[in-house]
Amino acid sequence: MKKKNLLLTAGLIALMGTCALSGCGRGEAGASDDKDGNGYADEIYLYNWSEYMTPEVLDLFEQEYGIKVVETTFESNDELLAKLIAGKPGEYDIAVPTNTYITAFRENDLLEPFDKDALTNLSNIDEAFLGLDYDPNNEYCVPYMGTISVVLANKPMIDELGVTVDTAQDLLNPSLSNNILIFDDVEGDITLGLQGAGKEVTTTNLDDLDGAKDYLLQLNANLKSFSQIADERISMARGEVALAYIYSGDALQAMQENENLEVVMKKEQFPLTLDNFVLLKGSKHKKEAQLFIDFLMRPDIAEKLTEEFQYVCFNKAAYELLPDYLKNSEICVLTDDIKNNLVVVNDKEGEMLNKMVSVVTDVKSAK
Repeated sequence: MKKKNLLLTAGLIALMGTCALSGCGRGEAGASDDKDGNGYADEIYLYNWSEYMTPEVLDLFEQEYGIKVVETTFESNDELLAKLIAGKPGEYDIAVPTNTYITAFRENDLLEPFDKDALTNLSNIDEAFLGLDYDPNNEYCVPYMGTISVVLANKPMIDELGVTVDTAQDLLNPSLSNNILIFDDVEGDITLGLQGAGKEVTTTNLDDLDGAKDYLLQLNANLKSFSQIADERISMARGEVALAYIYSGDALQAMQENENLEVVMKKEQFPLTLDNFVLLKGSKHKKEAQLFIDFLMRPDIAEKLTEEFQYVCFNKAAYELLPDYLKNSEICVLTDDIKNNLVVVNDKEGEMLNKMVSVVTDVKSAK
């Protein structure tokens, strides 16, 4: 899961123009027939994040059902949305948008409802991640994997500094000067800013962003840098800084390399984003596409994918199959304490989005 760009603005419009001119795909994808006579189309077309599916799983599906999954990849939700809007209906069967983009998908009439009878393994998904606000009746989305934003601490370092980090306010401790990394991402930075200001992270009140800005400007004194995710992960694994505001999958990878790392700031809510399988409007292979999504919800398959990518696992039937380091990880198989303190990140639009970008730009300029 690469970080999803939420700037649904000029970049998206430009992408739409490019896609409209170039076709942005294979043309008439989905024209394959059942050439082997097994009752299924020979191919289905998946539009997925890069590095977010394994060849092993695709091969297993093809071996079992005789259906080849043709995968095309994207790098951002904006790119995904732009190509689907500009493309031809039926070009792809399945896509994997983040929950913050589901509203935009519905507004652009890009989604086809699932046939619930075809999803026999939906009961394997933890109920905590079903029926969420963006799809309350589970008509259009099947959760794949997700990530929570966490503060990762080097325990010996913060102990030596005499610092305890339970809340966002604790990050302002002067003892942490030049010892914190946060990811270079508008949505994530604003979320932390809102927590530090004592505001709801799902707020749509423009005035709340002023408090977020004030907090982030104060935090600047303790920041070593706004960093790329990979750089955060490497720095924490090497023990170069005391704290990082980081995505859970990257935190888990760093923790495997450095036993001194642990998740802190647990008195704040944990912001969650979910990537979802959706069936696209005009799919020429609805039966086969739903069969593939149902296949991915099998415990043995979900275990393989979770072990490969190490993001939040939503498949409760797969929990016991996971290796111990994942099964016992509170940020992969979420504990009840964390689940009870989750907040699902919502989509931001218009003035709210523009002000978010402006706030983060000003904060970074003041660093």
